[in-house]
Amino acid sequence: MLVTHSHVDHLNRWSLRAIERDTHLVVPRGCKHIIADLGFARVTEMTAGDQLDVGGVAVEAVGTRHDHGRWRKNHTPECVGYVVAGGGATIHHAGDIDFSDHAIFDDIGKRFAIDATLLPIGGMMPVWYYRVRRRAFDRGIHIDPDCALDIYERLGAKNLVPIHWGTVHLRLGLPSMPRRRLEKVAKDRQAGGVSILGHGERLALRSG
Repeated sequence: MLVTHSHVDHLNRWSLRAIERDTHLVVPRGCKHIIADLGFARVTEMTAGDQLDVGGVAVEAVGTRHDHGRWRKNHTPECVGYVVAGGGATIHHAGDIDFSDHAIFDDIGKRFAIDATLLPIGGMMPVWYYRVRRRAFDRGIHIDPDCALDIYERLGAKNLVPIHWGTVHLRLGLPSMPRRRLEKVAKDRQAGGVSILGHGERLALRSG
């Protein structure tokens, strides 16, 4: 299981208690102590550039852009993304992304031939909230669907699977807002390869 950062909605102790103890948990550097008492058989910390083989599947930690820390901004624990290669396909999981410099995704796209990228398109708040925060405060803590499409194009990935929307939601707008916005913008830009999956749905990938 891959965890991208230590924020409580991702490295969530209550959710992790429901997972089998023999699960191999992979977390960013600085996170291990947070869940050390939960009894997982194996916990591996990774930082960008680290590589790991899990049952014949190659996992490499890559950079991303999001607040470090757990309860407040800090230098540690780190945030990372992952590139997972196996079965003839390569998948990129960015974790959460903010509105800061996204040049790092150009580099990832040059290094890997990505069949599918998992990119966030929202959060707990409506799309408009993150746009306002981007302009008015600190460039935002979560990107919107428009920015996710920008990053998708920078990565040169073949498919985009949107994540981080519609599950945990505060009642300031419809949970479907990020998905609807992504559908509209993708249609306007004539962007192919956007696959919006429901819980339990699968996307078949074939490299090449």
